[in-house]
Amino acid sequence: MAGDNKATINILYEDSRVIVINKPAGLVMHPKNERDESSSVFSIFQDQLAQNNDLRGGIVHRLDKDTSGVVIMAKDESALEFLQAQFANREVDKTYLALVWGHLSHPKARIELPVRRSLKSPNLMAVHPTGKMSISQYEVLTEYLNYSYLSVNIHTGRTHQIRIQFAHIGHPVVGDKLYGKRPMPDGLQRQFLHAEKLSLILPGEKQKKTFEAPLPTELASFLKGLA
Repeated sequence: MAGDNKATINILYEDSRVIVINKPAGLVMHPKNERDESSSVFSIFQDQLAQNNDLRGGIVHRLDKDTSGVVIMAKDESALEFLQAQFANREVDKTYLALVWGHLSHPKARIELPVRRSLKSPNLMAVHPTGKMSISQYEVLTEYLNYSYLSVNIHTGRTHQIRIQFAHIGHPVVGDKLYGKRPMPDGLQRQFLHAEKLSLILPGEKQKKTFEAPLPTELASFLKGLA
């Protein structure tokens, strides 16, 4: 799998310890198993990443396949451990842009919900009393006729966190095929969720550095059509 075309990926930052990319939608982070030869972020960059794991290497955190945006990867094991500790200790600032169905009751709010694997469908997440707490804060940036455009800061990193939280409160992410239960709008080919900013301390440094990825053209064009 090594040797996939790196030219297809926008590298936002790179030094001797880390690589920061703007992951495109439609690309998975790592293979499902050793027999999976489909393209992934890991397969494209594996010759540069820490090799502590055959399938994930220096992958520090993940974005869903159909979510785009900022991802950081580690080139050596000590850098990987340094970055993973920040994520585990909730010291990383993560900001997403999302378009959700409908209008929310409050222009700004904090969402705290216990989330776990669904008992009925293991591939899905669900709000459940026995789950781990998921915490997000959102702010409405723009309201459209049928949608709300949000900035969302997540304080925990649960699988599908934003998607399951907003679906649970009745405002699913537009285009979300798993949790949305609504038709894909004309002009949109994917879920409207983008990891816009990531702020954290790089290995060997003391101050946080912020990396940003602009809203992808296809999402920006869809928004423009709503105005």
